[in-house]
Amino acid sequence: MRYRASSFVALITISLASSIVVSSAALAADTYYISPAEIDLVHILAPPPIPDSPTGKADLQAVLATVNARTDASIKQAQDDDQRTVFRFADVMGPNFKTENLPLTTALFQHVYQDGNAATFAAKNFFKRTRPFVVDPEIKIIVVQAPDFSYPSNHSTFGNEAGILLAEMVPENAVAIFARGAEYAHNRVVAGVHFPTDVEAGRISASVIDNTLLHNPHFEADFAQAKTEVRAALGLAATGNQ
Repeated sequence: MRYRASSFVALITISLASSIVVSSAALAADTYYISPAEIDLVHILAPPPIPDSPTGKADLQAVLATVNARTDASIKQAQDDDQRTVFRFADVMGPNFKTENLPLTTALFQHVYQDGNAATFAAKNFFKRTRPFVVDPEIKIIVVQAPDFSYPSNHSTFGNEAGILLAEMVPENAVAIFARGAEYAHNRVVAGVHFPTDVEAGRISASVIDNTLLHNPHFEADFAQAKTEVRAALGLAATGNQ
């Protein structure tokens, strides 16, 4: 088995504290539709498992088992899914689902990512969970990843945010879209950079964030335009049937 990122661990030379270089205030200033104050994940998410508890030990063992089962194909997909872009869903959305065809959609999901990132940043800094590859150096990661805080997974949050919103745009393909979002999130465990409970917390975070977005008039207006753009690019009727 080969690793395209076999030397990545050597790049991680900064401390856990110094890796957090962006303040909550700075992230909030970059939000577009909703502010972190509207998404209080600290009081919504359960605390992550205590490391020495049975659940915490099982969480670590799940990472080890997943990492040990990696194949060349799963490594490549986990590395490719390290990109935080909605266009990782092109394999289930179709060949016309690409940024050059979808400028409004590209902008919408960039804003969604920024808003979700700000919300999860506050939770990460509150829970301060250590990454699995820091807990157990035997876990070899396959993506470049500083050892910042682990819970909830921001990648999982974005993947599930994107899945929920894409399924709303194209409900005819909702099953495959949701499955792809779950796969995108799970690939953080494959990469060795998150625990399964981080990924689950990301899924919950995404549901809360998207529910807030879908009740925001500014977002609703932009979403409607992006939905029309997506459906036209995919050759679908203007309104999907549930």
